[in-house]
Amino acid sequence: MSSSVLPPQQHKQPSRKGKKAWRKNVDISEVQEGLEELVEQEIQGGVIAEKDADALFTIDSTGSAVIQKEYLKTHKPLKADEILAQRSAVPALPQNTKKRPASRMSDGLVPAKHRRTDYVTRKEVERLKNIAYRSENVASDVVQTEDTASHDPWAEQPKVQDDRFTFLEEKKALRQPKTLKEAPISMLKDGKQRPSVKVPEAGKSYNPDVNEWLELLAREEAKEEIAEAARIEQKTLEEERQQIIAREQAAAEKAEKEAGESEWESEWEGFMSEQDDAAPAKRPQRKTQAERNKIERRKEEERKKKHEKKLKLKQAQIDQIKVIRRAVDRKEKESQEAMAKMDTDSDDNGEEVLKKRQPFSKKPIPEAPLEVLLSEDLTDSLRRLKPEGNLLSDRFRNMLLQGKVESRRKMQHRKPKTKASEKWSYKDWKMPKY
Repeated sequence: MSSSVLPPQQHKQPSRKGKKAWRKNVDISEVQEGLEELVEQEIQGGVIAEKDADALFTIDSTGSAVIQKEYLKTHKPLKADEILAQRSAVPALPQNTKKRPASRMSDGLVPAKHRRTDYVTRKEVERLKNIAYRSENVASDVVQTEDTASHDPWAEQPKVQDDRFTFLEEKKALRQPKTLKEAPISMLKDGKQRPSVKVPEAGKSYNPDVNEWLELLAREEAKEEIAEAARIEQKTLEEERQQIIAREQAAAEKAEKEAGESEWESEWEGFMSEQDDAAPAKRPQRKTQAERNKIERRKEEERKKKHEKKLKLKQAQIDQIKVIRRAVDRKEKESQEAMAKMDTDSDDNGEEVLKKRQPFSKKPIPEAPLEVLLSEDLTDSLRRLKPEGNLLSDRFRNMLLQGKVESRRKMQHRKPKTKASEKWSYKDWKMPKY
């Protein structure tokens, strides 16, 4: 009710004498507000003070999911509680509720014997064994083959196209390459397929025979010596080639410098000769035809000399290249003969000899690790034996030799650049819910 409707109020009454003073200017706003609130409660369903407690309150037996979620964010349950809280959806097996007799005491009379029926007979056991192990004696009606299967689970399912997307182009099915059904190409020189797990030689054992171990050690030592000699020879050839290139570059620079100096000197001499030949006249005169011819002849001679000098330098470089080429060919032939000899030795010993050129990969197949122990590494007990080698790397290398996997270089994955920044999460806070 607005203040304009309320009766005049007099909050401070100095006197209460007489009935008029009691009735005059009395504040009844609280009474009117109480009556209005009572009317509103009756309209909304009844007076709250007259209702029972069951109509006003409810018991929450489930709890609030929002409060539980907020609580679990800050209070993580223990692992033991999580394990105990897990319950299987499969019901438990029913327990036997029959009680066994407490004792075998009777009234003295012998009870009648009954044949047991809660066991599997020997005949039934034999029949089940025949079915399980597909014996010839078992009946052929175990698997019914009279009716053919009406559904093939491995067949291609027909695609049902929606009429709404008929304008779209159909996706082409993936087709396997033809080479998938072909046998892999061996990377060995003889073209034979190497077994996936090769039987090692007897000399590679942790406790080998002395003669076999010495033979294997001598063979591996010879191979390492040949490889080291080839490496040193290749290094020497590379150093000689770099020295020859440096000498040729220095000679070419020197020749260019001399050619530039001679050209400058010829120009200067021509300029001076023109000044000497010219008459000390006040006015410049035109050159005669004889003077022009003389200058042209001199320039032509200079061009010929320069060209001849360049031809001589080029011929010298060609002769030097021929000498280098012959030396390189000779050394390559010697190294190839040595490698061929090593290959024949390897073939005789039954070792792997790779092809000179790999058909599918530019990266060469990694060399096999040296699998021979020295005398101080040999042990006579399995307790002191140290594990060596890696089955995964050996199997992968065998797959490379068999041609099942291509030899590729290892990709270098760079870490993405990260930028450090200060988070402003302390500004985005929310009032906790209780």
